[in-house]
Amino acid sequence: MSQSTEQLLDRARRGDVDAFAAVFEQHRPLLHRIACRLVGADDGEDVVMDTYLKVWKAIPQFRGDAALRSWLCTATRNCALDCLRRRRRDAERLQHDDSADTEATPLLERLPDERAVGADRHAERLDLGSQLAEALRNLIPDHRTTLLLREVDGLSYKEVAAATGVSIGTVMSRLFYAKHRLRKLLQHAEEPS
Repeated sequence: MSQSTEQLLDRARRGDVDAFAAVFEQHRPLLHRIACRLVGADDGEDVVMDTYLKVWKAIPQFRGDAALRSWLCTATRNCALDCLRRRRRDAERLQHDDSADTEATPLLERLPDERAVGADRHAERLDLGSQLAEALRNLIPDHRTTLLLREVDGLSYKEVAAATGVSIGTVMSRLFYAKHRLRKLLQHAEEPS
């Protein structure tokens, strides 16, 4: 941590909102990417704001045992998981409400199938970027998150482990399997239909 960041963090611990905002803003782009990957773009900013509030309340207790960046990533992941839990509860509640009507179709069956391949989707898949995005979507969520944190966001194994709440060995294993699966998916996408 740079001297100025350390000074800002010290002021933030003593209740200086402006200092806290300055420290948080240094990490906002990374936290936003993590949130969007876990909950989608629609809820990503809400997760970042929840993280801001959660971290603001906890900053006086931050002792620096973990790197600030890892601590913020972990807080973002936890807020994203809370968001996903709320979504699941809401979906179950709506599905339960719909089941009272015998002719109602369950909510989950009314959602469009993302795997459906139409002409527009097929044309998109010709582009390498869309092939990669599709392959990433087909990874196990834990593997996808680990791969993106390490390869796209450039976090160290230790930081990825802290952000995802697993051991460094698990991070390395997830990366191995994610890369192996990604290669297979991309090779399959290149094969002519």
